[in-house]
Amino acid sequence: MRKLTLVLMIFGLLLVGCDNDGGSDAASDADALLGTWAVSGLTDASGDRSGSLLESYNSVMITLGAGSTIAMVVDAKTEEANTSDVTDYEGSFTLDEASKALIATLSVSGQPTPLTFSYSLQGESSLKLNPVGTTTILLGVLFQTTYADPVEFTFTKVQ
Repeated sequence: MRKLTLVLMIFGLLLVGCDNDGGSDAASDADALLGTWAVSGLTDASGDRSGSLLESYNSVMITLGAGSTIAMVVDAKTEEANTSDVTDYEGSFTLDEASKALIATLSVSGQPTPLTFSYSLQGESSLKLNPVGTTTILLGVLFQTTYADPVEFTFTKVQ
Protein backbone atom coordinates (compact mmCIF):
# COMPACT_ATOMS: atom_id res chain seq x y z
CA MET A 1 0.00 0.00 0.00
CA ARG A 2 2.89 2.35 0.79
CA LYS A 3 4.35 1.76 -2.69
CA LEU A 4 1.03 2.57 -4.34
CA THR A 5 0.70 5.77 -2.31
CA LEU A 6 4.26 6.76 -3.20
CA VAL A 7 3.66 6.08 -6.92
CA LEU A 8 0.43 8.14 -6.87
CA MET A 9 2.20 11.03 -5.11
CA ILE A 10 5.05 11.03 -7.65
CA PHE A 11 2.56 10.86 -10.54
CA GLY A 12 0.62 13.79 -9.05
CA LEU A 13 3.81 15.85 -8.69
CA LEU A 14 4.74 15.10 -12.29
CA LEU A 15 1.35 16.33 -13.50
CA VAL A 16 1.66 19.56 -11.55
CA GLY A 17 5.29 20.01 -12.60
CA CYS A 18 4.45 19.66 -16.29
CA ASP A 19 2.04 22.60 -16.19
CA ASN A 20 4.49 25.25 -17.42
CA ASP A 21 2.10 28.13 -18.05
CA GLY A 22 1.38 28.91 -14.42
CA GLY A 23 -2.13 27.51 -14.73
CA SER A 24 -3.30 30.29 -17.01
CA ASP A 25 -4.72 29.45 -20.41
CA ALA A 26 -5.55 33.08 -21.18
CA ALA A 27 -3.94 34.61 -24.25
CA SER A 28 -1.60 37.51 -23.74
CA ASP A 29 -2.78 41.01 -24.58
CA ALA A 30 -0.27 41.09 -27.44
CA ASP A 31 -1.94 38.06 -29.02
CA ALA A 32 -5.45 39.40 -28.41
CA LEU A 33 -4.61 42.77 -29.97
CA LEU A 34 -3.37 41.33 -33.26
CA GLY A 35 -5.82 41.92 -36.09
CA THR A 36 -7.87 44.69 -37.65
CA TRP A 37 -9.93 47.03 -35.51
CA ALA A 38 -12.51 49.63 -36.62
CA VAL A 39 -13.37 52.74 -34.61
CA SER A 40 -16.92 52.27 -33.34
CA GLY A 41 -17.16 55.02 -30.75
CA LEU A 42 -15.54 58.21 -29.47
CA THR A 43 -16.08 60.19 -26.30
CA ASP A 44 -14.29 63.12 -24.73
CA ALA A 45 -14.97 65.56 -21.89
CA SER A 46 -17.82 67.10 -23.92
CA GLY A 47 -19.62 63.74 -24.25
CA ASP A 48 -20.28 61.27 -27.05
CA ARG A 49 -18.52 62.37 -30.27
CA SER A 50 -19.32 59.24 -32.28
CA GLY A 51 -21.89 61.06 -34.43
CA SER A 52 -19.46 63.74 -35.58
CA LEU A 53 -16.88 61.06 -36.33
CA LEU A 54 -19.40 59.21 -38.53
CA GLU A 55 -20.32 62.47 -40.30
CA SER A 56 -16.70 63.10 -41.27
CA TYR A 57 -15.32 59.59 -41.85
CA ASN A 58 -16.47 56.45 -43.63
CA SER A 59 -14.09 54.46 -41.45
CA VAL A 60 -10.97 54.63 -39.32
CA MET A 61 -9.22 51.28 -39.01
CA ILE A 62 -6.02 50.08 -37.38
CA THR A 63 -4.28 46.80 -38.04
CA LEU A 64 -1.84 45.47 -35.47
CA GLY A 65 0.35 42.81 -37.04
CA ALA A 66 2.91 40.27 -36.01
CA GLY A 67 6.37 41.77 -35.72
CA SER A 68 4.93 44.87 -34.01
CA THR A 69 3.70 46.47 -37.25
CA ILE A 70 0.80 48.89 -37.28
CA ALA A 71 -1.19 50.40 -40.11
CA MET A 72 -3.94 52.98 -39.80
CA VAL A 73 -6.32 53.70 -42.68
CA VAL A 74 -8.42 56.86 -42.44
CA ASP A 75 -11.25 57.02 -45.00
CA ALA A 76 -12.55 60.59 -44.86
CA LYS A 77 -15.76 61.71 -46.54
CA THR A 78 -15.48 64.48 -49.12
CA GLU A 79 -17.85 67.15 -50.40
CA GLU A 80 -18.33 65.30 -53.69
CA ALA A 81 -20.97 62.59 -53.63
CA ASN A 82 -19.75 58.98 -53.53
CA THR A 83 -16.08 59.92 -53.08
CA SER A 84 -13.68 59.69 -50.20
CA ASP A 85 -10.12 60.61 -49.29
CA VAL A 86 -8.19 57.61 -47.99
CA THR A 87 -4.96 58.19 -46.06
CA ASP A 88 -2.67 55.37 -44.92
CA TYR A 89 -0.24 55.61 -42.03
CA GLU A 90 2.25 52.86 -41.25
CA GLY A 91 4.73 52.23 -38.49
CA SER A 92 5.48 50.08 -35.48
CA PHE A 93 4.12 49.64 -31.99
CA THR A 94 5.30 48.53 -28.58
CA LEU A 95 3.15 47.14 -25.84
CA ASP A 96 3.66 47.21 -22.09
CA GLU A 97 1.16 44.71 -20.73
CA ALA A 98 2.06 45.47 -17.10
CA SER A 99 1.08 49.15 -17.38
CA LYS A 100 -1.48 48.58 -20.19
CA ALA A 101 0.33 51.04 -22.49
CA LEU A 102 0.46 50.93 -26.28
CA ILE A 103 2.89 53.23 -28.10
CA ALA A 104 2.37 53.48 -31.85
CA THR A 105 4.97 55.28 -33.94
CA LEU A 106 3.36 56.21 -37.26
CA SER A 107 4.94 57.93 -40.23
CA VAL A 108 2.99 61.18 -40.66
CA SER A 109 4.16 63.40 -43.54
CA GLY A 110 7.39 61.40 -43.54
CA GLN A 111 8.09 62.03 -39.85
CA PRO A 112 7.97 59.38 -37.11
CA THR A 113 5.15 60.42 -34.80
CA PRO A 114 4.79 58.58 -31.47
CA LEU A 115 1.25 58.22 -30.13
CA THR A 116 0.82 56.87 -26.60
CA PHE A 117 -2.36 55.23 -25.34
CA SER A 118 -3.54 53.36 -22.32
CA TYR A 119 -5.61 50.40 -23.45
CA SER A 120 -8.30 48.13 -22.13
CA LEU A 121 -9.54 44.96 -23.79
CA GLN A 122 -13.25 44.32 -23.33
CA GLY A 123 -13.57 40.64 -24.19
CA GLU A 124 -12.19 39.37 -27.49
CA SER A 125 -13.78 41.90 -29.83
CA SER A 126 -13.76 45.30 -28.12
CA LEU A 127 -10.82 47.60 -27.38
CA LYS A 128 -10.70 50.98 -25.69
CA LEU A 129 -7.78 53.35 -26.33
CA ASN A 130 -7.24 56.45 -24.22
CA PRO A 131 -4.68 58.96 -25.58
CA VAL A 132 -2.02 59.94 -23.05
CA GLY A 133 -0.24 63.30 -22.86
CA THR A 134 0.21 65.18 -26.12
CA THR A 135 -1.32 62.33 -28.12
CA THR A 136 -4.74 63.97 -27.68
CA ILE A 137 -3.44 67.11 -29.41
CA LEU A 138 -1.75 65.13 -32.19
CA LEU A 139 -4.95 63.18 -32.88
CA GLY A 140 -6.88 66.44 -33.00
CA VAL A 141 -4.51 67.68 -35.70
CA LEU A 142 -4.72 64.37 -37.56
CA PHE A 143 -8.53 64.36 -37.51
CA GLN A 144 -8.79 68.17 -37.97
CA THR A 145 -10.70 68.80 -34.76
CA THR A 146 -10.06 69.37 -31.06
CA TYR A 147 -10.62 66.90 -28.26
CA ALA A 148 -10.94 67.63 -24.54
CA ASP A 149 -9.39 65.11 -22.15
CA PRO A 150 -10.32 62.50 -21.16
CA VAL A 151 -10.70 60.99 -24.65
CA GLU A 152 -11.67 57.40 -25.32
CA PHE A 153 -11.78 55.64 -28.68
CA THR A 154 -13.73 52.38 -28.82
CA PHE A 155 -12.75 49.82 -31.45
CA THR A 156 -14.49 46.67 -32.63
CA LYS A 157 -12.43 43.81 -34.00
CA VAL A 158 -13.24 43.04 -37.63
CA GLN A 159 -10.55 40.39 -38.31
